[in-house]
Amino acid sequence: MEKPPSAELADKTLPKSPTGIQGLDQIVNGGLPKGRTTLVCGGPGCGKTLLAVEFLIRGAEQFGEPGVFMAFEETQEDLSKNVASLGIDLQDLIDRQKIFVDYVYLEPSEIEETGEYDLEGLFIRLGSAIDAIGAKRVVLDTIESIFSGFGNEGILRAEVRRLFRWLKEKGVTAIVTGERGEKSLTRYGLEEYVSDCVILLENRMVNKIANRILQVVKYRGSAHGTDEYPFLIGKEGLWVQPITSIGLNYPVSSQRVPTGIPALDDMLGGKGYFRGSSVLISGTAGTGKTSLAASFVDAACRRGERSLFFAFEESTAQILRNMRSIGLDLQGWIDQGLLQFHAARPSL
Repeated sequence: MEKPPSAELADKTLPKSPTGIQGLDQIVNGGLPKGRTTLVCGGPGCGKTLLAVEFLIRGAEQFGEPGVFMAFEETQEDLSKNVASLGIDLQDLIDRQKIFVDYVYLEPSEIEETGEYDLEGLFIRLGSAIDAIGAKRVVLDTIESIFSGFGNEGILRAEVRRLFRWLKEKGVTAIVTGERGEKSLTRYGLEEYVSDCVILLENRMVNKIANRILQVVKYRGSAHGTDEYPFLIGKEGLWVQPITSIGLNYPVSSQRVPTGIPALDDMLGGKGYFRGSSVLISGTAGTGKTSLAASFVDAACRRGERSLFFAFEESTAQILRNMRSIGLDLQGWIDQGLLQFHAARPSL
């Protein structure tokens, strides 16, 4: 019996390994290429190592795929401390043989290049770690460290290609991190060509405010978001905002929500705002923008609805004090758990 065209197409679809990182899987249409190598590159402090570690940890915890982290810059102890800030007990995963961390010490000043140089020793060491826990995911952090101290560029390029082929033959889904080069994505300028997927991370300063940006530069055999996406590093790891992937095919409500100001409701057909809509209140300083917003929140709380109030110019205490002057006591709603304030500078 012949398969229908749709079934044949599904069989040919590139298998994916979900990262478990919020927003990233949406951008790369399901995950990183399964059984292939992804290059994550960027400058110092942009989040390369954290993205790679989280890929391993989410794989072990959520998808039942053990992983090997081969580090050339950070020890196991340093790595455990770094991810502990995200609420992750790396040592526990190591003890349960979900993660294997191997720190390889390489000091360029202590290396003397003699004869031909290859990565055979690395393959043996990495292969042993993969077999020890049945790893499905591998991270090498960073690729420049592997080749530090060696100047024969021809041999280095050949070994990079051989490394990527070897990882593919092992059937593991791999992430290799690399430092951003001056004229190419990486220092050697080759890794991006032999990788099946390339993700670029940047930490830009715009008007003295740090902006973290993620871009999928290449994804062989799969559709993906190609724009620049902002991302954050928080208490639970990376969070990517897939802004341009949000479609315009969504349901809308005809239900109305009172504004909290009867006269304004009359101006809006006697019913208020549409539920699910975004309302912009514009005006110069002192025209009542915050008062309108506070009235809206007060009315919602009176109906027993929970509300969030994000403030970017004034503290919570200042807003509460000012609103009392116009007869709005919002403190009571806070005490009842119906209202929460989040006041912070926009740069946060």
